[in-house]
Amino acid sequence: EARRRGLNGELYLTQVYDETIYIDHALDLVQENIWVGGALAVMALMLFLRSFRSVTIIVISTPISVVGAIVAMVMLGRTINVISLAGMAFAIGMVVDNAIVILENIFRHLEMGKKPMHAAYDGTKEVWGAVLAATLTNIIVFIPILLIQEEAGQLFRDIALAICATAALSLVVCITVVPAMAARMMKTVPKSMQHHHYGTDPQERRPTPSTRLGRIVSLPLRGLKSLVRWIDALPDALAYMIYWMSGSWTWRIVVVAGLTLMSLVGSYLLMPPADYLPKGNQNLVFGLMIPPPGYNLAQQEAIARRVEGTIQPYWEASDFERGTDEYERAWANLPPVVPFDFMTGTMGDPIIPAPINNYFFVAFDGIMFQGGVTTEDDRVVDMLPLFAHATRSEIMPGVLAFAQQFSLFQLGGASGSAVKINFSGDNLDTVTEVANAMYMGMAQKFGFGSVQPDPGNFNLPSPELQVIPDLRRLGDVGMTPADLGLAVQANGDGAIIGEYRVGGESIDLKIIAKDAVNRQYLTNLDDVPIATPAGMVVPLNSLAKLERVTSPPQINRVARQRAVTLQFTAPDGMPLEAAINEIDAMIADARASGVIPPEIRSDYSGSASKLKSVQSALLGDGTLSGTLGSSLVLALVITYLLMCVLYQSFLYPLVIMFSVPLATLGGFAALFAVYKWSVFDRYMPDQTMDVLTMLGFIILIGVVVNNAILLVHQTLNLLKGISDVEGLPHGVPLEPR
Repeated sequence: EARRRGLNGELYLTQVYDETIYIDHALDLVQENIWVGGALAVMALMLFLRSFRSVTIIVISTPISVVGAIVAMVMLGRTINVISLAGMAFAIGMVVDNAIVILENIFRHLEMGKKPMHAAYDGTKEVWGAVLAATLTNIIVFIPILLIQEEAGQLFRDIALAICATAALSLVVCITVVPAMAARMMKTVPKSMQHHHYGTDPQERRPTPSTRLGRIVSLPLRGLKSLVRWIDALPDALAYMIYWMSGSWTWRIVVVAGLTLMSLVGSYLLMPPADYLPKGNQNLVFGLMIPPPGYNLAQQEAIARRVEGTIQPYWEASDFERGTDEYERAWANLPPVVPFDFMTGTMGDPIIPAPINNYFFVAFDGIMFQGGVTTEDDRVVDMLPLFAHATRSEIMPGVLAFAQQFSLFQLGGASGSAVKINFSGDNLDTVTEVANAMYMGMAQKFGFGSVQPDPGNFNLPSPELQVIPDLRRLGDVGMTPADLGLAVQANGDGAIIGEYRVGGESIDLKIIAKDAVNRQYLTNLDDVPIATPAGMVVPLNSLAKLERVTSPPQINRVARQRAVTLQFTAPDGMPLEAAINEIDAMIADARASGVIPPEIRSDYSGSASKLKSVQSALLGDGTLSGTLGSSLVLALVITYLLMCVLYQSFLYPLVIMFSVPLATLGGFAALFAVYKWSVFDRYMPDQTMDVLTMLGFIILIGVVVNNAILLVHQTLNLLKGISDVEGLPHGVPLEPR
């Protein structure tokens, strides 16, 4: 193509950023978590079961469910991405849980002196109903999730399908593969170690390795005698406590009401602020610069040279191989920068940003931007103060500049949770004044890097030459305003009068006056001769009035009204919900003081409106009807009704559902701890109550009831001719291990 156009020279293409690197790292992280989680599960199984054969059965059965889930995802037309892999990693816990329930019960029947074949059959038959109920509750909670039509529904759908497929296959595996392998691999427990009931002596029920290899593997545990003794005594202690509480209706009511009230109040107090989507830790920092109107290419290039002079030592340090002594010395010798916190108005401690692997600077159409990728994936945030230092006012006077780290979900702004505030009205000047006042107020409070206006130069009008036709004079010479406009264009940059196609490409056909080809100034435009249909040639100033004014370079419209949009990205540590509350307060104060007149409308778009819609779908809109129709309440109701069908009772499922509030408290406590950690650690992405976390709490409903289902199920199996008070303590020791 270059040769065809007669262009000589060399063309170089340099890749400065590759999105697949981050995707590969994210996939590797999820896969690593799967392996680490599996290893920890194996260690836990060895600690409690102390049987190598039992652990081998679970380790073999788990991949069957996972591989089958991958096949199911492909058949459903889904892809294996970070979200679906995260769902599979989460579902591995369900797979192992189902297998443990079946295998542990088989192991218990072996301890009763049964043959492996009979123990496998009886043990599976006894608890398969509980496993069925637990698996169906894990799957059924996703029915309301799959019905969400908002943008986040796509994310929910991938993780929901991955968990449902894995959990459904785990049910088939645990009632077929696990019993079959147990019947072949497990051995009969010697008579000296058998027992036919669960008493109160922990020595009676201590699981003993049944094979020589199992005894060898359990040797390290013998040094942890105190821990092992405590684990063995735990079921009896719980059974004694339950028996004591069950003997009094007063204690029953106090315990249930107290734990439920503590869970509800604690969950409310520990709930972190809401956000839309997580930011992640993508290795790319992007800086935008808005120069004053009228800057030409030479001036923009001079700015770029000055900015690159500050950044250059950091990309030169990346020439050394990462991990070598030369690299470490080059990093240590880089000049430090001092971060500035606009929220507090204070300077931070000097930091030395990591070397920059790739850097680019681009300018076009009055906008400049820069970007960089660091060599250290965990130190990306240090590039933000570096970019701010390189674009300070001493380097670029009069230029608005800010830098932001790209987010995992790029939906506008830096974090995927940008708030767009639209100020619209009929009078553009009034809209501009209001938007400028809010822009300066938000920039002074949160920093100029947090607010991006659209149009970018809305408060910096450009010079403009307006041609105002004289309709009477145009009528005298037989011209229309359209004819005059075409003549003015031909004496300026040229008037497009058509197009033609060459080789499949459309090329504009433009007419331009001969004198206008090399014209650089418009000072003599009013004397340009205009040929009229009447045969006369008259100067332009006799047909129109020329006025030099200033006007915005771009006019946006919202709902057919002239508008200016301020895109606000909350600073690090401020969730989207808190940012919306801050902006609401600022707008309310501005309206109360008259800065925003009544005729100016302000509304939200972007992630702010999306967060509200997703919150309404998941948690309700605050009204009674909205709350009852939310996904959370529907998941609770569906789970309860399913267990009512399985147990043929309305009471036992209600008992099981009381485990949800306490588990929710534990989830919020862990989330609150991680949130506080992310606030104080600048290198850790902010952890808030985003929509993926909300989804996790809905999944929690189906997961936390599993233990309660097994406990109730085993208790009902033992309630044969004895009272509830006597049967419950016998069912409790079957569950803790």
